[in-house]
Amino acid sequence: MLEHILWNELGTQEDYKREFGDTPITKLVRQIVGLDPQAANEAFSEFLSSERLNIQQSRFVKLIVDYFVKNGVMDKRVLQEEPFKTVGSIVELFQDNMDGARRIISIIDGINRNSEEIAGA
Repeated sequence: MLEHILWNELGTQEDYKREFGDTPITKLVRQIVGLDPQAANEAFSEFLSSERLNIQQSRFVKLIVDYFVKNGVMDKRVLQEEPFKTVGSIVELFQDNMDGARRIISIIDGINRNSEEIAGA
């Protein structure tokens, strides 16, 4: 339905590709509206409840959640930029718990993958 509106009422598929490249429509929508705060928190809830995080680690994860709420998707390279850089790198923060760092990356990847799936597909 969204594709119908985009391709027939607002422009063409070629217009879309010229403007947004290969970005899936669902991902573009997520980038525009962000991720529902409840969904973002739920994505990390099991991790947060099963890990013993220090204050800096908790702050880092909270920044990730906030980023998803605002931006909808995350290129993992932003973890090396502000505001994440101020808290510390994921490697520094989780140097004694690399499994925790891998779980965070896995959650990020899962949220990003989900942004490309078509609802109901």
